[in-house]
Amino acid sequence: MGETVTIRLDAEMGRALRKLVRRRKSTKSAVMRNALRNELKTSADEPRQTAWEVYSRLYPNIPPPPPGPKRNRARNVSRLLKEILLAKRRAGTL
Repeated sequence: MGETVTIRLDAEMGRALRKLVRRRKSTKSAVMRNALRNELKTSADEPRQTAWEVYSRLYPNIPPPPPGPKRNRARNVSRLLKEILLAKRRAGTL
């Protein structure tokens, strides 16, 4: 005997499940097991797309972004600190 799982279906999915049970002359459990197996097979076979792959398919004329981070805060930390301190000094809050 397997694990018991309880799910809550909306009206549309309940009707669809009953229709599949009647059509296949099977049980609700068997229909759900088959659906889960099919979903696992199809989702495991498909490699996941990166965000850039989806974006480039929607907008094919835009070149890919350059590699690496857009802004490197670690490299610019001393300049950023000087700007912050200078702004505080000018405001009179330093």
